[in-house]
Amino acid sequence: MYHHLTQDQRVALAALLRAGHSQRKAAQELGVNQSSLSRELVRNPRHDGSYHASHAVFLAKERRKTSKILYRKIENNPILAQRIEACLHPLASPETIAHEEDVCAETIYEWIYRSRPDLKEKLPQRGKKRRRYGSKREVKQGWTKDVRSINMRPAPAEHRSQVGHFEGDTVRGVNGALLTLTDRKSRYEVAFKIPNEGCNPIHSALVSHADITKARSFTFDRGSGFALWRMIERDTGAKVYFADAHAPWQRASNENANGRLRRVFPKRSDFGTITQGDVDAVVRIMNHTKRKCLNWRTPCEVFGRCCASD
Repeated sequence: MYHHLTQDQRVALAALLRAGHSQRKAAQELGVNQSSLSRELVRNPRHDGSYHASHAVFLAKERRKTSKILYRKIENNPILAQRIEACLHPLASPETIAHEEDVCAETIYEWIYRSRPDLKEKLPQRGKKRRRYGSKREVKQGWTKDVRSINMRPAPAEHRSQVGHFEGDTVRGVNGALLTLTDRKSRYEVAFKIPNEGCNPIHSALVSHADITKARSFTFDRGSGFALWRMIERDTGAKVYFADAHAPWQRASNENANGRLRRVFPKRSDFGTITQGDVDAVVRIMNHTKRKCLNWRTPCEVFGRCCASD
């Protein structure tokens, strides 16, 4: 089978030719078939017939852009392209769309990057690579000394075998914040718009929602907004557990959900310009979007309650 030369082989080939080696001798030095080397010299010369590695790499990359163009599934199917474009949304990943359209998620990404870069804004990360969050400065808080550790959670919460065990955190914005809660088993999401990340707004929000008053447990981070955890236990009847300091991966479901919310409400969003209705509309989409981790069921289906009835 014919193989293209690598970039390193092209650099070595150019050096061998400049040193006066014949094609046969250069092929032996490179460990490639002489016919492969001959094809390389025919396909990638400069206008004067000389061979330069950088120019050969450029020509090869340009040809790659149009290679197999007749076999590209989405470019050659306008109807499929229209359906995929209509489904693209920051809260609907290409993997979910691929499951519905019987195409590979990578095919959708390649189509967007190659032929429809204008659609990058509709991708979950808007075409940008994820970045690791920087570590936060350690803050000593006396109230955390007596909290219940995440290691004490009951088995149904730990193994995701029962709904009603929520992970919680806040999503900070300008002129307000969101209190978010994610059911561990179903990934059912509840989010409240709160004026700030203080203890009182968080406590008031937690005791006002029907799904939350029926919760079995909460797992929070050690932010000061959850300092009234004893009152939360008293008013909801649910046990409160706390993840270890600087260990967001222990609340992975909620962190993932917050990342999804950030697709619609990016950092520095002005929460003073949105309403609870706006937040509910986004959460409704999340709870009605099929998830791979749920065997392509929606969070509402698994939780056993539709968020639209709130």
